[in-house]
Amino acid sequence: MGPRRSAGWPIRRILKRPVLVLGWVPRIVITIARSLQRHGVPVDVAQFVPTYDLTSSAIRDFRRIPDPGLDPRGFVAEIHDFIRHGGHDMLIPADDQALMALTRHYGEFERHLFIACPGPQISALVLDKFSTLRLAQKHGIHVPRTQLVSNSTELHRLSSIVPFPWVLKPARKQTSVEQAKSFTATTADQVAAKFPEAQEFSPPMLLQEYCPGVGVGVEVLMHKGECRALFQHRRLEEAPYTGGFSATALAEQPDSRLVDQSLALLRAMEWEGPAMVEFKVNPKDGSAVLMEVNGRYWGTISLPVVAGLDFPLYHWQLVHGEMPSPPETYAVGMRWRWTAGHIWRFHELLRAARHSSSARKELRRTISGFPALFDPSICDAIWTPPDPMPAIFEFIHILTFLFLDDVTTLLRRIRTRLMPGQHQGTA
Repeated sequence: MGPRRSAGWPIRRILKRPVLVLGWVPRIVITIARSLQRHGVPVDVAQFVPTYDLTSSAIRDFRRIPDPGLDPRGFVAEIHDFIRHGGHDMLIPADDQALMALTRHYGEFERHLFIACPGPQISALVLDKFSTLRLAQKHGIHVPRTQLVSNSTELHRLSSIVPFPWVLKPARKQTSVEQAKSFTATTADQVAAKFPEAQEFSPPMLLQEYCPGVGVGVEVLMHKGECRALFQHRRLEEAPYTGGFSATALAEQPDSRLVDQSLALLRAMEWEGPAMVEFKVNPKDGSAVLMEVNGRYWGTISLPVVAGLDFPLYHWQLVHGEMPSPPETYAVGMRWRWTAGHIWRFHELLRAARHSSSARKELRRTISGFPALFDPSICDAIWTPPDPMPAIFEFIHILTFLFLDDVTTLLRRIRTRLMPGQHQGTA
């Protein structure tokens, strides 16, 4: 079953009550807020991930709340207090951490407002990547060859059995922020360097075959088993450069084969609301494999909105008993850029170029492509002149984060080099 409306609270159709967004990723949260605020829906934001406070003219009120992993009672109490004072009638999880938190406390909020995600049993299917892959396989969707690995000893044993290259990733969505979604290994030595000591994996790891190709996302708004809005994008560049989040993306015409597979999987889950089904498509033969399903708004959500499909608005309309009327077409060919992601990507390339010929080659290509990257026709993830502060704050945050990371790395290297001398002096 999909998300439920409790009989204990009414949805008002005349007065647009505020919406509460739970999340910390600026390019997702800000896009949702701007979309709804443009149509007269006030938006408040709550955040528990320890990063900077989100600021935007589209956000009515912002509140930092306790981490549900550290203080679940405080988390629930603060959300209840925010709802009571804010008058919200809809709660939107805007990242995996928020989706996981609401899944764990679903019953404590559903009596007070509409939770814009399915119930715990259904949401668990996208939070657990292994469950997603098993369900997809059951419905004839091609997935990478996968093994579930619970500890490093088992992983090292498999290095002599399973051919390289490998992709290693957590089997479940993380409760904390992931700096990278996956780790690619081409040799057993790389695996040994990454996991030098015996350790248990919590959550377990997925060991997958490496599937060449480009990332393609099929974005869908589901309502009672029907697709109410549909969009597709292709990743052009990723941050970090070895694979992760979209840094540059392209709006493209939906591929009927990928759409059919996406809808079959989401219907099998009985999914309700927005979701992105991610594939890896091999450009040589057109073959596609399923990577995962994001059961919430995705990092490139501003691309379909600018291209003509306002997913957050359509979602709000469906929740409030209105039938949306998306346009039949959107701006196919529109390109999108996450500027902060490109700064992160360039920083990682500079680091890797010292010891990797492939990174040096990609760095040269990236530098030569800078003029095209900042072409005015490319839409930015969050920059807009009427509301510049979200982009400015994200720019400052990423520069500060990378600077501190470099300083920490430098100090660690200095300490490592000094240690032999210190040992000799005390011997």
